[in-house]
Amino acid sequence: MSAEVVQFPATKMEVVEVEIAAIRTRFRIRTPDEQKIEEIAASIRICGLINAITIDSEYFLLAGFHRLEAYKLLGYKTIPAVIKDAEKLRGELVEIEENISRNELDHLEICEHMARREEILSLLGMRMENGGNQYTEGKITTKQLAEALGMSDRVYRLKRQPIKVVEEVRDLLKGTPFARNQMDMVKLSQQEEKVQHRICRLLISGKCRTFKRALAQSLLDDWKTTKEATADFSIKERWGIPQSIMRFKKADIHLQKLVQSINSTDEVAVKKRDIHFGTNEVPNYVMMADHSEFLVTYFTKENDLILDNFMGRGTNILAGLYHNRRVVGIDVNKENVEVVSSVCKKHFPESQDNFQILDSCGVELKEWANEQEVFDAVITDPPYVCKAEKYGGEKRDIVHLSHTAYMEKIDTCFMNLARLIKYSDYEEKVFHPIIFKVGSGRIGSGGLVDMDFEFQQIARRHNLTLWDKVFNELHNVWGNLCAQRNYDNCYVNKNFETNLVFCKFRST
Repeated sequence: MSAEVVQFPATKMEVVEVEIAAIRTRFRIRTPDEQKIEEIAASIRICGLINAITIDSEYFLLAGFHRLEAYKLLGYKTIPAVIKDAEKLRGELVEIEENISRNELDHLEICEHMARREEILSLLGMRMENGGNQYTEGKITTKQLAEALGMSDRVYRLKRQPIKVVEEVRDLLKGTPFARNQMDMVKLSQQEEKVQHRICRLLISGKCRTFKRALAQSLLDDWKTTKEATADFSIKERWGIPQSIMRFKKADIHLQKLVQSINSTDEVAVKKRDIHFGTNEVPNYVMMADHSEFLVTYFTKENDLILDNFMGRGTNILAGLYHNRRVVGIDVNKENVEVVSSVCKKHFPESQDNFQILDSCGVELKEWANEQEVFDAVITDPPYVCKAEKYGGEKRDIVHLSHTAYMEKIDTCFMNLARLIKYSDYEEKVFHPIIFKVGSGRIGSGGLVDMDFEFQQIARRHNLTLWDKVFNELHNVWGNLCAQRNYDNCYVNKNFETNLVFCKFRST
């Protein structure tokens, strides 16, 4: 079947002058565009009516609503009309076809037209139902519906997706600027009904100026209301037998919703990487909640005091609070500090005394300048060496430093952490780890800078013992973009990071 399947020939058709007062209209699917009516009226005044309106045998309007209103605006008494002997459903279908093809609709209006179009075709026995035989004679498939509108099957389904937005929310958002962004409406349709209502209220009230912010805020609210009282699980059941090479992903766990909500907010500083050719940038790998949970639950105990001195967007902090640890988060980017602090206060109200979020230097750790053996554990994720990342404009951030200056800062950091971490005791099986998640960087012809190797050297100078090493595979979203560059330069893409675990033991 071709695109003509949605065209319905009339059994009777003629063009006549019809009294405007005799023409009737049913409830219309979309509201009239007053500006469009005025433009059409101006054109009719000069050139006359180019295309007649369409009515059925009972004088109900099928197509040409704006033309009819333009004639009324001009004060005319009659209008040229094509009379079609069409039943009510077929008439409504003609109206839908005209609206979709000729008028500018927002994406909520478009999906409603498409859904009603399918519904009418089903009522007329012409629509191929789900699971039907696509070769059944006379039945219209989704692909054919898409072709009739001049779009691919994939685009058609994407445009129809927002029909899953609940009707009340659609009614409130139709006609607003938010409804003109197709992907925002698709994302809205993918949320639970209660989240859709929250997003709508935030947008309509003006509390959130962007859909992205409203979505993030609503997901945070939803996370709070559904937060489990406890998180009791078996490490073996969750991760299998922990071993040297681990693969973490965006697991379907409760904490991941909170982590992703923070990462999608406008305020946090977003890390990016150059792809070394052209001008494109892509977001960095984001630490998974599952990864942080593993480090927290495997290497620390409940009520331990954990420091993350390169906090970033706070994944380790949230994982610590979620699993009944006390946490201290430090970051030089004020935006990160404000957002993470706000989220902790809102979603862990019962743990107000168990977290401290500071806008400070995670290298110098001046707040504990005169103290020793303060922390039970350190779990942190420093920025990559060699200016590999772009992470906000904060000058104190060591991400902006040269290789030599960066390592000098890391040396100072290790010196302070070696003083502030508690002693471990092998015989008593008491361990207080310092865990760094590290990768690598490059200095052109200077070659590969292995943070793993260099961090180990620095740690040894401060009498810290390498106690464990865990590799985590990366879900690299930009490796394909660099494949040619890597080949030309004779090195492979790095798809892992290293979790270095250090402990401080007393000298024997």
